[in-house]
Amino acid sequence: MTRRAEARPMLAAGTAAMAGLALAAAAAPAQAQSAWEQVHGSGEAGGSFDAVAAAGPDAVWAFGDDEAQSDGATRIHRWDGSEWTREPVPEGWTVVPTAADAASADDVWAAGTSPQDGASALHYDGSSWSAVELDPALRPTDIEAASSDAVWMLSRPVDGWDRAAFFDGEIWRDYPAPTVDRALSAVAEDDVFAVGADGDQPGADRWNGTEWTPMDVPAVELPGGEANAVFDDVVALAADDVWAVGHVFWKDGEEKNHYRPLIGHYDGESWTVETDGEAEGSYVAVAEDGEGGLWIEDGGWNPVFVHRAADGTTTRHTVDGGKYDLSITALASVPGGGAVAAGTAFEEGDPDVFTDHGVVLGTGDWR
Repeated sequence: MTRRAEARPMLAAGTAAMAGLALAAAAAPAQAQSAWEQVHGSGEAGGSFDAVAAAGPDAVWAFGDDEAQSDGATRIHRWDGSEWTREPVPEGWTVVPTAADAASADDVWAAGTSPQDGASALHYDGSSWSAVELDPALRPTDIEAASSDAVWMLSRPVDGWDRAAFFDGEIWRDYPAPTVDRALSAVAEDDVFAVGADGDQPGADRWNGTEWTPMDVPAVELPGGEANAVFDDVVALAADDVWAVGHVFWKDGEEKNHYRPLIGHYDGESWTVETDGEAEGSYVAVAEDGEGGLWIEDGGWNPVFVHRAADGTTTRHTVDGGKYDLSITALASVPGGGAVAAGTAFEEGDPDVFTDHGVVLGTGDWR
């Protein structure tokens, strides 16, 4: 999906509950040999990627376009368990998907916007991709396919109004929107979590099959001046095991920007939220690792991937981009174990001929 320090901010509420959360091992997180590697993309292939979706180890998609420095023709690349191939898109379709999700290997959605035509979507039915009309005013931020006939799409507010769309198996239509608009994760068709910002604080809503209800998320104490806190992504492992990640932002006295990672957990009864560690950073995306743990992307530019095991132990994994800086905009779990991330590699310096190109990174046995 979707991509983003100094006394440590403290919680205004929920601090005592945080003691039982076990966000990390007692020792400081270790720097581990990276479990991540580049699995697709090259200077010769060029292009860029902006979104990913996965239905299994032999069904992984990366969405982007043929240009790295500007908008180009839409492209979709698929991993079938042995190789990457480019899949045809509907003729004349030029929207670059920025949000994607798979209900199954033969039911995949991707959506984005174009400057000319606004929002639209693509759907894969197991044999081909087809264009799907959306309200062009929408600005998709995330898609969650709970099932083949229950797909949610969040949008940035349009003309000051919260917007969301829902696919019921037949058509997309406007639907009641949550109060937050960054990311979605579903446990079931009638149990969906959405996260984002509630004013200058992190916020979360829950769908019960009938309506969205704002959840009680503890406020984070913010530094003085221009400051805010937000959840950027969410993953629901179960109805009583939901994780949200984001950041606290503030400017110092010299007008320099600062970020500190933010992590929250819902245990089925209440949310607990805290900044994660003393170092600066911004948690921009989260995915499950298939073993009860999490992969968290720290920063979108030359990111570090933080692995939080089921027992709370954390390790940090870097990715060697060689002569390239990596801008990673999407992270998704791969059912069966592992995760996939995608973005663009930008050549360092000021080369005479750019070899910027799309990259797909992977971890786990599916690679």
